[in-house]
Amino acid sequence: MLQAIRSKTASLVVKLLAGLLIISFAAWGIQDIIGTSASELTVATVGDTEIDPQEFDYELSRETQRLRQVFGGQLTEEQINNLGIGNAVLQRMINDAALAEKASSMGLLVSDDQVTRAIHNDETFHGFDGTFSRQRFNEVMRANGFPESVYIERVRADIALRQVLGAVDNAPAAPRKLTEMLRAYRFEKRTADTLLIKASEQPDPGTPTDEQLQKVYEDQPQRFTAPEYRKITYVHLDPAMLMDGIAVTEEDLKAAYDAHAQDYIKPEQRQVQMIVMTDEAKANEAAKMLREGRDFVKVATEVAEMEEAAVNLGSVTREGLLPALSDAVFAAEKDAIVGPIKSPLGWHILKAVEIDPGQTRTLDEVRDEVARIVKRERAIDALYDLSARFEDQIGGGATLEEAGRSVGADPVTIEAVDREGMTPSGAKAAGLPELASLLPVAFAAEEGIESELTEAGDKGFFMLRVDKVIKPALRPLADVRDDVTAAWKDIERTNAAEIMAKNFADQINEGVQLSALAEKVSASVETVGPVARNDTGKASKSVLAAMFELESSKAGIARIGNDFKVVALKDVTAPAAAEDAMTVAELDDLLDQDVGRDLSAQLIGAMRDELGVKINQRVYNAVIKPGRFDPRQPL
Repeated sequence: MLQAIRSKTASLVVKLLAGLLIISFAAWGIQDIIGTSASELTVATVGDTEIDPQEFDYELSRETQRLRQVFGGQLTEEQINNLGIGNAVLQRMINDAALAEKASSMGLLVSDDQVTRAIHNDETFHGFDGTFSRQRFNEVMRANGFPESVYIERVRADIALRQVLGAVDNAPAAPRKLTEMLRAYRFEKRTADTLLIKASEQPDPGTPTDEQLQKVYEDQPQRFTAPEYRKITYVHLDPAMLMDGIAVTEEDLKAAYDAHAQDYIKPEQRQVQMIVMTDEAKANEAAKMLREGRDFVKVATEVAEMEEAAVNLGSVTREGLLPALSDAVFAAEKDAIVGPIKSPLGWHILKAVEIDPGQTRTLDEVRDEVARIVKRERAIDALYDLSARFEDQIGGGATLEEAGRSVGADPVTIEAVDREGMTPSGAKAAGLPELASLLPVAFAAEEGIESELTEAGDKGFFMLRVDKVIKPALRPLADVRDDVTAAWKDIERTNAAEIMAKNFADQINEGVQLSALAEKVSASVETVGPVARNDTGKASKSVLAAMFELESSKAGIARIGNDFKVVALKDVTAPAAAEDAMTVAELDDLLDQDVGRDLSAQLIGAMRDELGVKINQRVYNAVIKPGRFDPRQPL
């Protein structure tokens, strides 16, 4: 809500209805319906104000609906929870309640006339004549699920809250000197020459001592620690296990072939260019020029005055053009000029610049492939009955192994596998099926308990059990000696690259040219800039940091991974008054807004601390869990 109140130009109804302002919808009492105590029906309290769970559930539903519209309906309830939407909604409701209670304690009253003026002045409710329309108001209320009385009280509360934050809105402006200093700092531009010193090109440091290996081993234990492994047993209900027993008739094959015709029949396509003109004489003249060898696009742009992008139609089939045009251009040779041809749109001149003759594979040619499709589709259908029998076995007390064998699916055990499908030896785990969700399910499951039967798309279903969890452990030094040696060499080469880079920078600061030093390495000098401090797309952050720390004509170094760059500053340019960068006045306004936002945040925090905020986690969890919240159910 605070964010909406800060926005001076936003419509009040946008704040109240579009999700920028989460509304405390306290009109529907529920204590007469539910027989539990009032404390059990409170998801949060702010001072003396209680936020009931049905109110919270309503606001959460509205915000969820809004987000699903933004994301095209792709957000699941689980994703909503993982994104923390419930907590965000509740915190905004708490802020709303804190401000409302403070407004009440300060005696801030809003008259009916003020509320009426606010609603009548909102352009959202204006009709065609530019004045308030009762019909339009009712339509907006219905579309957003608001009773009129509730919306009116929300407007009244919002006006009061504006008064509470009025002092913040009128906060003193940022000092002009500060604005000028910030503009000079933010929009100053610098140019530097850089030279890359690669760690990989440094000399081989030789063989490490035992003491050096031990130090690397102890300093970087995470690098030599084995990941978590799990021993799993799974049963895969694969459609392939049913396919051999499925008979396919000739009629089945023909129907499947027709249904998948787009896979076997590729129509002829042509890359076509086209000129359209309204004047027949000019069209004839253009066609004559083309047949004399003039460039098609140039004639289109210069004679027909067409945009170049409109000339190339791309790849089209016969159905993609008007019949008269299609017949002519598909009968022509490649690069032949066709037309002019008259249509209701004008006179057309066409040329086929590329020809794809298409291809048709007959049923006899793809008979085996089509038969597999039919069998797999029917196997998938039959698999649902099989999976039901499998789950019945599990529900009746059978083990995973027993249930699998009862439906003809042998259980498979993998002794140790990590999240990436690898064994402790570094090899791919044998017996691991191509089921993308199997390992994520395995590493989310509890030890010794069968997972849910999980659908795997056209690959059927699977159920698994984690037999053992092998926790991450530091591998013995003897087992990873080669890896530790390689790590030591990486460190030594990185140190050598840093020493070389610092030496180069020192020489530049003593007057040596970077171009002369570049002859000693494989890289060449690259110029960076002019860039500002925030131009992260033009240089790495470390290079930018070095450029803006250096004094003019001085050199330093910047680390990039295991490599280093020598950075020699060439030029420093202050922002000009007429530059495209933000003006002093614009930056002044931005600073004023930042000051206001900081003070608003502090004010809200102080109100919450003074009033006291309590959240009933048990009620909160009951509201946000997947499924519809029912306040009549025991918590």
